[in-house]
This record gives sequence, C-alpha cells and structure tokens, in this order.
Amino acid sequence: MSSSEDIFSNLSSKFSQLSYGRTKGDISHINCILDEINNLDYRYPLVTNKTKAVLLIHQCCTIIPHDELHLVHKCCRLITNLVIHQHVEIEGQTLSLVTHWCLLGIKHAPSTNTEILTVLKALLTCNDKNSQYLLPLIICNNSPVLAVANGSCLETALVGVQCLEMCTVGDNLKILNVKSELELASTVFLRYLMQEPNVDNLLYNKVLISSLRGLQNVITLHPEFLKKELGLILGVTKSFMVYNIKGIHFQVPQKIVPSILNIPGTPLSVPKEKKGGKIAKQRKPRMSNKKEIKKRVDDDEDTYFPSASDPEDGSASSRMYDGFKTSDSDFSDNEYGRIAKVGTTQDKVRQAALHLLLQIVKMTDKATIFCYWSSFISDDMLMNTNNLSTCILKDPSPKGRMAALHVLLSLITRSKLYLVQAESSKKYTAYTPFSVILGAMVTDLHKCLRLALNENYVTVLLQVFKCLAALVQASPYHRLMPGIIQKIIRNVKIYITHRDAAVQVAALIVLECVLCSEPIVPETKLALLRHRDTNKILRDDKKDRLINNDEPLQDDIEFVDFSSDDEDTNSITSQEMPWLLERCLNNLGVQVAGSTVSSPVKVQSLRVISAMTRNYFDCLIVPFLNEIAKILDLCLNDNYMDLRLHAGRTIDFIGQSLNKHLGVEDDNKCVTPEQGHSFWQILINNSLTALLQSEHHSVLRAVGCDCLASIGPYIFEHFSRDKQILIITLLFPCSHDDDNNVRAATVRALAISVLYPSLRDDPGFVVDVALVIQRMLQDNSLVVRIKASWSLGNLSDALVLNKEDSAKEEIPNHILLQLLQIAIHVSKDSDKIKVNAIRALGNLLQLVNDEMIKQDEFKVAVNEGVSAVIKCCMTGTNMKLRWNSCYAVGKALKLAKFPINDYIQKDSLFSSLTDLILSFPNFKVRINAALALSCINTREGYHNYFAFVWEALLKALENTQNIEDFSEYNHQDHLVDQVCLTLGHLTTLIKPDDFALIKNCTYLYLDLLQQQMRKVLDRLLPEKSSVLLSAATHLRNVSIENYRSEERQLCLDLLKVYTND
Repeated sequence: MSSSEDIFSNLSSKFSQLSYGRTKGDISHINCILDEINNLDYRYPLVTNKTKAVLLIHQCCTIIPHDELHLVHKCCRLITNLVIHQHVEIEGQTLSLVTHWCLLGIKHAPSTNTEILTVLKALLTCNDKNSQYLLPLIICNNSPVLAVANGSCLETALVGVQCLEMCTVGDNLKILNVKSELELASTVFLRYLMQEPNVDNLLYNKVLISSLRGLQNVITLHPEFLKKELGLILGVTKSFMVYNIKGIHFQVPQKIVPSILNIPGTPLSVPKEKKGGKIAKQRKPRMSNKKEIKKRVDDDEDTYFPSASDPEDGSASSRMYDGFKTSDSDFSDNEYGRIAKVGTTQDKVRQAALHLLLQIVKMTDKATIFCYWSSFISDDMLMNTNNLSTCILKDPSPKGRMAALHVLLSLITRSKLYLVQAESSKKYTAYTPFSVILGAMVTDLHKCLRLALNENYVTVLLQVFKCLAALVQASPYHRLMPGIIQKIIRNVKIYITHRDAAVQVAALIVLECVLCSEPIVPETKLALLRHRDTNKILRDDKKDRLINNDEPLQDDIEFVDFSSDDEDTNSITSQEMPWLLERCLNNLGVQVAGSTVSSPVKVQSLRVISAMTRNYFDCLIVPFLNEIAKILDLCLNDNYMDLRLHAGRTIDFIGQSLNKHLGVEDDNKCVTPEQGHSFWQILINNSLTALLQSEHHSVLRAVGCDCLASIGPYIFEHFSRDKQILIITLLFPCSHDDDNNVRAATVRALAISVLYPSLRDDPGFVVDVALVIQRMLQDNSLVVRIKASWSLGNLSDALVLNKEDSAKEEIPNHILLQLLQIAIHVSKDSDKIKVNAIRALGNLLQLVNDEMIKQDEFKVAVNEGVSAVIKCCMTGTNMKLRWNSCYAVGKALKLAKFPINDYIQKDSLFSSLTDLILSFPNFKVRINAALALSCINTREGYHNYFAFVWEALLKALENTQNIEDFSEYNHQDHLVDQVCLTLGHLTTLIKPDDFALIKNCTYLYLDLLQQQMRKVLDRLLPEKSSVLLSAATHLRNVSIENYRSEERQLCLDLLKVYTND
C-alpha cells in the first residue's frame, strides 16, 4: 500500500500535467484530482519535496479560473493546507501569481471571498517576509481587501480585517516607507472601534480583537501616527479595556485631551461578582463556576502571536459544556458553548486594548503620557469606573487583570519623578491644586492594590506585589495622609508566611521598599514594631478608615485579612523582637514549621535585614545584634552560594551603619563599641575567615574583603592585637588574587584600614599599603585601577595626618617619589581614575619639603604634578574631576612656606582658576576654584596677578546672580559666601600700593560688594567668617598717610564693607 507521501507526490505530478480547456471533461478531471489531494490528512507530513508543492500551487493558480467557484473553493483549501500545515513557503514569482489570483478572485467571485482571504492570511501568517511584498498590494486605495474589510458581511469582513492586521506585522517593514498604507489600514481598524459594538456577537468581537491588534502594529511601525492621534487611540483603549465588564456601561471612544484635572463620573456601586482573585461577600460558589473560570484561563491567550487560525475556533471550548450542564437547563449544549466562546472573545478584546495601551505607554515620552494619568488612574474608585483600577479588581479573566497590572507598573515606574509632587489636603477650596489631585490618585492606587491582594491566582498576585513595590518606592508618604503605609504593611505581612515561596519573596520585596522609603514617617516604625496598647490600635484603625474612606467599599469587596500581630493584648517587653526581623531570622534558620525554607526566601530575608540598617538601625538591628550575628554566621556556612553572598553584603551594611552611629558625637548613642565588637567577634571567630578563603567563588572573596573594610576604626581598636593582625593578614594575600573584583575590594579595604589610628602609627603597614596601591595602579583591569586611585587618595590623607603629627614617622622619600610619579601617570588615565588621582596629587605635593625639592627627580615630579593639576582644572566634562582639581590646587598652595610656590606657572594657574570662577556652569566647581584662590598665604604669592584676581572675584560675585540651570540654585549662597571670603582673604594681604591697582574695578562693583558682604556676615557663623573680621582689622592698620586721597578713601570704603556700616 502506498504511503501518503507517495500518493501526494503522484497526484501533484498528475495535476502539474493538466491544462484547462473549458470542457466538462477538463473541469471534472481537475475537480477529481483536487478532491483526492484535499482528502489527504494534512495533520501529518505529506510533502517531501517542497519545490514540487510550490509547482502544484503555481499550476492551480494558472489553470483554475475565477468563475469556476467550486474549483476556486477547493484550490483555496489546498493552498491553505500546504502553507499552514505542511509549512510550504511561497516566494518570488509564485507568490506574485497567487496574490494576484486572490485579488482578482475577490473582485470576480464574491461568494468565495472568505476562502480566498484565508489564503492571503495564511501567506502573511506563515512568512513574515511576505508582508513586504503583499502590503502595498493589499492596502491601497482600490484594494478589494479593503472593500471587503469595510463590507456588511461580518464573516468575510473578519477575515479581511485579519489580513490587514497580518499585513502590519513584522520588524522588516520598518525599513520600508509604508506610512500611507499603515494610515489607510488604521482607518479600517478605527471604523470598527469608533462605533457602538455588538458585545454578544462572536464574530464582531473577533473583528474588534484584530482591529486593536492591528492598531498596535500600526503605531509600532509608525510612531508619528501615534503622536498625531495619541488622544484618539488612548480614547479607544480606555473604552475597550473595560469592555463588557459586568456593571460597566460601554462608552463609545472619544478623543482624550491631556489634562491634570479629573472629571468625576456618575457614582456606581461595584456589583458583587464571582471571579478569580476576589473574595466576594456571598455564599460559596458552586464547583461549576470554578470550572468555568479554570477553563477560561486555560483557553485565554496571554500575549499576541499572529496565527493562521484562532484557537477558539477549535472544538476544545466545547468541553465548557461539562462545567455548565445541569438537569434543569433551559438552554441547549450548543448555546452554552456559544456563550462560553463569546465570553472568551470579550476577555480578549479587553486584553488587546490593554496590550495596545501598554505599547502606547512604552512609546510615549514620560512627560506626555503623564498628562493623561487622570484618564486612566482614578482619584475615587466609587465615582469613576472607566479606569485601570476597575480592570484590576473586576476583570473576570486573570490574564486581563495581569495585563492591566502590567500597564499600571509601566505607568508608575515611568512617572516616579512626577509622583513626588503628590500631597494630601483636608482643605476644601474652589481650586484644587494639581498636587492634591495627584495625591488622591496615589491614595486610590494604594487602596486598589490592597484590594487586589485578595487575588487567588499566584501569577497575578505576584504582579500585584510588583506594582505595590513600585508604588511604595514612588510615593511621598510624608506628604500624604497618615495611615496609608501602615495599611500596606498590615495587608502585606500575612503573605510573608504564604505557602508559595514566590509570594513570600514578593511580599518581602514590598516590605524592603517600605523600609527604604524616605523621608521616613513615624507610622512605619510603629507598624514594624508590635503594638502594646490594643485600645490605641482600635482607635487608630477607626481613624484611618474614616480618613481614607475605606468603609463604603466593605459593602462591595472584602479587604484582605489583617494580621493578628497588631492585636496582641499581652504586654510586650522593650526587647521583644519585632515581627519582621523575627520572621526573617526564622526564615534564615534551618526549618520553619517543619518545612525547609526555599533559598530565594532566605536571600530576600537577608535583603530585608540589610534594608533595616538604612533608617531603622537603632530599633530593629541594634537590640538584636548578637542574634543577627549568629544567623549570619549560619548563612555564611550554607552550601548555597547566593545565600553566602547576600549574608556577606548584609554584614557589610551592618558594619557601615555601626560606623555611622559610633561616629556621631552624642552621649546617648544607640550602640556602643562593645556591642559592635561582640557582633564582629562572632563572625571573625567562625565563618567570615572562611569566606575570604573560598577557592571556587571569587565573588565571595570580594564580599569578604568588603566586610572587613566595614569594621571601622571604633571597633577595630577594641580588638586584641592578634585579632588585628589576623584581619590584616587575611587581606594582603587577596591583593594577588586572579580575580579583578577581589583585587579591587582588597585595595579598597587596605586603604580604609590605613586611616585607623593604630595602623596609621605602624610605618611598616603604611609602606606595605603604599606598595600594594602602587602595584594596583598599574593593573590591566580598569575596575582595579579605579579602586586603586580612590585608595591612593585615602593613603595620601593618612600621610598628611601623619605629617601634621610630629611624633609620627614619615614615609620614606623614595616611596613618596614613587607615589608622586604614579599619581602623575594615572592622572592621564580615564576620568574615573583621574578624579581620585588628582585629589591624591594635591595631598602628595604638600608632603614635599625643602630638602626633597633640591633633588632633580623631585623637582621634575613637582613641575609635572602642578601641570597635571592645572590641566585637569581646564579640561574634561567630568564635574567631579574639575572639583577635585581645584581642591588639589588649594591643597598644594596651602602652606605659606611651601616650596612648590616657586615652581608654579602663575599665569596658567590664575587664568585657569579665574576662568572657572567666572563662567563655569557648575557652582560647586566655582566654589572650589574660589577656595583655591584663597590658599596662597602671602602677598608675594600672587605676584603681579593680585589686581587681576581681585577684579575676577568681583565679576564672579556679579555672575552668581545669573543661574542658567535651576538645580544650581541650592549652591548659590555657598558660592557667594566663598567669593566674599576669598576677597576677604586677599584684603588681609593687601598693601598700600595695591589700592591704586584695584580702585577702578572696586568702585564699579562697590554697591554689589557691600550688599552681598552684609548678607554673608549675617548668614555665616562668627568662626566661619573670621577672615572678614581679619580683613577689617588689616584695613585699620594699613599705613596710607603718604598716599593719595582716592586711595585713602578706597581704604575707608572697603573698611565700611567689612564692618557692615
């Protein structure tokens, strides 16, 4: 018996030999062969030779005329089967032939339009490249496809619209100029979308789905069309995203105008509706309804992929019958199947609208889309129902709710910059500020997402948590009504013990965002700690409900259950562990409630503990340092590498916070060095040492170095000498590690350690660190060199501190010379390295003394160093580099007897600094340039440039009032202060001969100088403005009796400036 492949091959050969002679015999013969070919089972492979199949299609379109309708029908069926099921690709001349045959067939044989359009749809679906050729033929002014798509026969129009949709698919169309064709297609799509729909018509719903998807394709390929029709397309998405949601009246799409005001709609109570994700206050639903929901989820499409046939056309949906069948049914089984299919298509209409909206949000700039927020984000869910909150809470399809949450997440993340303006207000005025409207929207979003936490589908629930985390990050709680963040914590906390590990992680992420929210609000701390007064809790809860108008919603949708932790009636001791910390530590233990905790939950628990160190270190971390240390020690011994990594990072965070709090000059510190010492002792005695010796995980060794770097001077000095030696001994070998990140972390840790008093006193250690830094600065890795340049700055700070203390041993001359030379060398590296190298260079130049400068090598190094500093002042776009360059110049010129002053090229120095102070856009750079000009302590140091510098400072004082970038406004007063202080410094060095040089420019700016100096004297503390008092004293003591009256008068006028007379 011949195989199907052989049968197909033989029939194809027979058909290829036919010719059409318009006789009944010819027609009968063609019809017979076509029947035989079409009767084959195309679900299984039949075509072994694709070329032969293409020739068969070519022959069909050549010999079959359009007036033989039954042959046309069978020919279309054959082509569709070959293209879709046998994956035969039609290209070149055959594609052209088939396309023109189809287009002529639509014109001359209207009764076969559905079959012919299905062929075109198959050609477009199975090969994206075909759209480049077919698009201009199908979408043009006289196109028969457009005529059919606009026709009255809905079944044929559906396939026509689907063809138009498929024509607009494909990134390859971006290279073509098809804007006019795309706009022509959009008119068809919008025609269906801009009229009152027939919601119960299956075919019409499919037309809407294709129209929405096609419109999404159009705006993706034609962004200019989106900009031109943004309001109209947004209006379409707004109407169809709530399409046939129970209780929501459909509104015909209208163009939306950008506005910051929200027009309230008609109050509408939310109907009680059974659906996945909400707990309605009604009896338990029957199992049949659960099956209906499950079936709809299974059949629903999550994302849009062009396909040859719609899945709902198959017989799978008929299984819905089992979920509805009852003995008393008044409807037929077919009727139930039809209702189920209609419900599925309605779901897909909403999803298509939401996908379109998501694409619009992604393609539109943040500022523009924010102007449409009030059209999609409600400021009162009870008053306005055509918004995303309705989709999230009431869409019966989980995938619809998921799509709405995707849109909301994109809107929130793209609008964080604007949401900081939100605020709540109890005042009622005729004009409502934008910030208050925005505050109402933010408050309503919190309410919506809290309600959405009732979701039963885990995937949707996870998306709710993502939105909630983004909203918490973006919300300015200090400007909103109290109670919002407290309710978020209450609603989320019950999920940290959820049976699904992914939900636990998502809930912990939200709480991590709450912990990091700034500025902090008191209610957060209260919510994170267990309450002691139950009556107070009840009072607060009642007050919060009244403030936030939550009570009416209780009639419609039930809130998520609150945790019972807030209602403890027993008194709680001051040292009882807060619930969140307790849960995190339990997660990090071996087992919880007899089951092993998943690794992602453990990792996120560590991230939450790390977040606690940011704003709640005193109340959540300090009282339980020992318990935390023991758990971290346990984590560092775990087999899971990521857990050890995050445990190391948590140790680093805690160490930094310990240093920060121990460094505060306050008698009532929240933590003592002894507590910190105990914390570190537990870790160093056990697992932390092993972390640095992890052979197979370089990232763990790098984190181990970071941990040791965060010990800090206050705790390090409490360690015994052998422990101190152990810590340092662990670090030095890591400087030779093969991994770049480990070497970078090591050099940073050593540079931090060199500032510890006990280690700074050890000349051997200082030299060893200097040699390591010198070697690292020549490393091939940019990451290592960046850290090494920063470390060189730290080392130079330590060397300057040692120089100021005569009891300390200074670094050997040859080491200092090497450091100078390497600093000059790396100052020519990338900006990221220059930034710190220049700062170090300024410190190192201070260390050069009279004896050293006599040596030729030091003389060359000093000249090159000064040139490098001045060059960095004037070049580059990195603001920090300019800032540090000015800082370095100031350091180098700081000492009056500093020999470097004899080697500075004064013209380049003063011209560079005055250019910066006069016109540089960044005010912080100007401030440091002015500061550098005040670092020369002798009149001779300014040489002939005294008047030049004086005049430049007066002009700079005038220029401080010109602000091009508003962000510099915060630094304006500081700049004025520094310019005046520098003028005061110059005045303390002024000599009688200088009055004649500065007379003209001083009188030109005298009023401005007097006005600004008065403000500075009023603004600055006496200890900071002492140089101005010294200037006044110097002017009183200047001997000018033998000079002209103009110069004597100038002296008196300047004295009035500094005495505020």
